[in-house]
Amino acid sequence: MRPLLLLAVLAVSALAQTPAAPSLQNLVQNTPFGTAVVAGPAGAAAGPLEFRGTFVDRGERFFSILDTASRRAEWVGLRESGHAYAVKAYDPETETVTLDYQGRSLSLKLRTARVTAMALPPPQAAGPQPGVAIATGLPAGPAVVPAPSATEAQRLAQVAEEIRRRRALRQQAQGQPATPPPPPNQPPR
Repeated sequence: MRPLLLLAVLAVSALAQTPAAPSLQNLVQNTPFGTAVVAGPAGAAAGPLEFRGTFVDRGERFFSILDTASRRAEWVGLRESGHAYAVKAYDPETETVTLDYQGRSLSLKLRTARVTAMALPPPQAAGPQPGVAIATGLPAGPAVVPAPSATEAQRLAQVAEEIRRRRALRQQAQGQPATPPPPPNQPPR
């Protein structure tokens, strides 16, 4: 009897802790990406509202309308009420929405993004670099690999020795005869 009571209490507490499914409007209002701060002429608004985008979900079209005063955008459906404005019509040819706002009719064209090409940094002159030349056999010429410093060469030698030691211990544990380590500066077989 006690295990059933304990199981019932655990089931009820687990159901009580199940989070509610997030709503689309809540996600739009509390975006995890924050709000963009736009300055300068690109952010200058032509009116109290901006038409920022559109998409179709399950046959219903939604529109992103930005209130320029509060910098808050909402996705609204065609003829959807409950907002300070209502989208009355959409013309896909001209990408324009007609909406009612504060008792007047506004026609808003889809705002286009401004893309500005960045200037590339000037190319750096390819001069001789310190290092060791290694022949690659390619017609372009030899590749240049920087020579390691003395401390780096010593560290690499210690790492290689540790790898050899661990390989020998692993082979001993498996019952295989340990292979003698290759002499320094020789590639392993």
